[in-house]
Amino acid sequence: MADFWTTRSGRWRLRLREESVGELHERLFRVIRDEIEDGRLPAGALVPVPKRVAAELNIETVYVEQAFQRLLAEGLLEQRDGQRLRVADVEGDSRVGAETQVLFERNLIEAARQATDMGLSTLDATGVFKARIRELREAHERSVDDEDDSES
Repeated sequence: MADFWTTRSGRWRLRLREESVGELHERLFRVIRDEIEDGRLPAGALVPVPKRVAAELNIETVYVEQAFQRLLAEGLLEQRDGQRLRVADVEGDSRVGAETQVLFERNLIEAARQATDMGLSTLDATGVFKARIRELREAHERSVDDEDDSES
């Protein structure tokens, strides 16, 4: 998961260099807003703490906090019960949530272990992972169907 944010903050750093208009916190706001709006930062994704973002971007934490406050005010980020910030589900189509991220990572690690234990090639390991994802999707669809049946 750390690579996910490091890669993202690397893009943010490049975009900040390209952005030349406005205060630093305004430019950071626009960079993050654009990533949310184009789906590169999906609904439900947890946002790293301002101190970490500031360190990765080599800027002062206050600028990150100001950008995050504006994103919160505009409804692009949300914070529930004092928990960490996450990307808000502005369109009603949450593409990923914390639970989904954890489940995905857990299953990816398990598939990698199984592949290694079986001495599989990279191609075969990919097949194991795809099969596991297919199983998860089917289980999810069954649970959604069960919920729909119980509501009827």
